[in-house]
Amino acid sequence: MGKAHPGICCVCGKSGNLTFEHIPPQKTNNTHQIKKIIDPIAFFEDEKEFNEKIKEVKFKLGNQKGMGDFTLCSHCNNYFGGQYANEFIPFYNELADFFKRNYYEIINRSNAGYLDINIQANINFFRFQKQVVSMLMSTSKGVYKDYFKDYLLDAKNTNFPTKKFKIIMNGYLDFNVFRMNGQMIGVNLSGGSEIVGSEIQVFPLGFTLIELNGSEKEKNINSGLDITNWFDAKDCQQKKEFSLRTYTKSQPFPYYISGVIPTP
Repeated sequence: MGKAHPGICCVCGKSGNLTFEHIPPQKTNNTHQIKKIIDPIAFFEDEKEFNEKIKEVKFKLGNQKGMGDFTLCSHCNNYFGGQYANEFIPFYNELADFFKRNYYEIINRSNAGYLDINIQANINFFRFQKQVVSMLMSTSKGVYKDYFKDYLLDAKNTNFPTKKFKIIMNGYLDFNVFRMNGQMIGVNLSGGSEIVGSEIQVFPLGFTLIELNGSEKEKNINSGLDITNWFDAKDCQQKKEFSLRTYTKSQPFPYYISGVIPTP
């Protein structure tokens, strides 16, 4: 028997033993232990070249299972795996292969650290987006579960809280550094702090959940493709073409310029 991980499920809110949620799913080659940078903010602020500062940075080892954490009950984990993950994995893996084949061309054509790339996809965009939401619930440790519980636990549910949240997707070309910020903390006009979202940045895609509080900061966090309205897509495979802003390396943009600081 493995070690028990008691806690509260980040989606349904029930107490019990939690299972390991791979972020992204295990079949995206997420099977290897990774190193976590202990102080990521200091790492980004260091102006040295990557190859130099990576020699000095302090790490801690992540879980041997891969990237992710014990965040979901077995029911939610199995449900999402059966309903959503299989619509997410093929596109994710195909995009990873495309980026690997065209890596140097993208780097050479990029400007200011990114390149807008035209992408053609034939996927179930509705269920793809639900898989993204389920992962963001895990990274945010259940902070937003009350808003998304019904949306995720009913595969046909289309009630995405559009007045409260939006989701941005971007390409992410950095093989060396990943980011999973459970909560992004911003400073409001009164000098206090507020949670403004959650993010995942792992080759080849990044996703940011933005909480809409009517502030100016959230307008600046628009560094990719808004996939919020994919909740309204047909529940079937469809062909779409879209422009995907793809960042060539890990960077704190746009959070620092918008007054937002990522936290673990």
